[in-house]
Amino acid sequence: MTASMNRNLAATLIATAAGLVAWLSGLAQLIWPAHPQICALLITIAVSVVVMQVWPAVAGQKRI
Repeated sequence: MTASMNRNLAATLIATAAGLVAWLSGLAQLIWPAHPQICALLITIAVSVVVMQVWPAVAGQKRI
């Protein structure tokens, strides 16, 4: 496995916070007025993918 638990946890927490902020601030409603919940979900998924790519992996970890 190439991802560490810290990396997964960070991606989950940061993406959840981003989706929640998008939903509560009304940003999702501004981006996609017909479906703000889907927009907040897509923001959450996008932020999660970005954090997983950017977050540093454990230095001593082998890639499989």
